[in-house]
Amino acid sequence: MSYSEERLVRIERTVEANAQAIAQLARQNQEVLQTIAGTEERIARAEERIAKAEERIAKAEERIEAEIKRWDERFFQLSRDTLNFTRNVVTIAAITAVLIPLLRDVAPLLIELLREGSR
Repeated sequence: MSYSEERLVRIERTVEANAQAIAQLARQNQEVLQTIAGTEERIARAEERIAKAEERIAKAEERIEAEIKRWDERFFQLSRDTLNFTRNVVTIAAITAVLIPLLRDVAPLLIELLREGSR
């Protein structure tokens, strides 16, 4: 075999090896592209789940704020009711403290008047 033929055989082997390497790279490239596509799909699904979770969180925050407002109103109403009850108790106690001595002095007079009126 001549030098040219040997060189041609080596070139053919190199070309074949390069073709196989290119085919291998093309397969790997395809696998990488498929992996990227799968990753993009998973990212899109994750973004949808995140958006739904954010929406649920926002709704929960709104419900919590509304519940807090209701409990605040209940607390303030209870405070007003307690204050009114306390005022009534103090007023009744004050009236009782003032009227009992007066009734003690006036009651015998009223009894006497009623006795004389019935005679």
